[in-house]
Amino acid sequence: MQEHVQVESSKCKACRRCEVACIASHHGLDFKTAMKQKALYSPRCWAVKGDDYKTSVRCHGCNPAPCCNICPTGALTQNKDGSFTIHLELCAGCMMCMSVCPYGVIAPEVMAKEENAENLPVKAKQKPIAVRCDLCHDWRIEKGVEYTACMEACMTRALTLVKRDGTIVEAPQPEKKAPQKAVEPAAEKKSPELTESAAQKEPTLKQPEAPDASKAKEKEPEQASESISPEEGTSAKNDDVAAPASLASDKKNKKGKKKK
Repeated sequence: MQEHVQVESSKCKACRRCEVACIASHHGLDFKTAMKQKALYSPRCWAVKGDDYKTSVRCHGCNPAPCCNICPTGALTQNKDGSFTIHLELCAGCMMCMSVCPYGVIAPEVMAKEENAENLPVKAKQKPIAVRCDLCHDWRIEKGVEYTACMEACMTRALTLVKRDGTIVEAPQPEKKAPQKAVEPAAEKKSPELTESAAQKEPTLKQPEAPDASKAKEKEPEQASESISPEEGTSAKNDDVAAPASLASDKKNKKGKKKK
């Protein structure tokens, strides 16, 4: 059995993270940079979304492989054990492998020529090549892992690697980021030492003393004696009104006596 990546379609969300991870692993980029430069490269696996399904597709490892049989330059060769060897520097860009792939998982990509690249015009520096999944051969050796880059990027773990002996390799679960604690504004923070010293410096305000009940009782009779009853007040007002009238009559009598 050929080593291949197995997809559990029920878990696939067609988020296309596998495509970005594929570009990053084959071009020495980090995930964020590969996301920004995705239009410049061709992934070697694709997320496919239909009306009723979502899945990820890549090379199925055909044996015998029609792409290897039709390649005229030997850029794609198949070994006796069914594995593949890819020599991108030999690719002529004829794209015949793309036309015979039963799964349509071979794509064209532009590759810069290394020989005499400085002396050639810009258009001549680039040539089209055909790329297909190589199960992240070089990336796995560099990282020292058994899983592929697309498996590592898949958040739902819909991808697994099936080895030649039938053992299944799964990528480790993604690490969850710890929630960040809210940082209080610097102005609101006060050290306990400062608050204690400020409390000591603040003057203590004296609270008003409660009135003595015995003194209040002594004052009550005096106030009662000084108060005037309503009847006395009215009589006093009548006297004041009557006084000017009596004075006027006395003055008239005195004037009459003098005339006589």
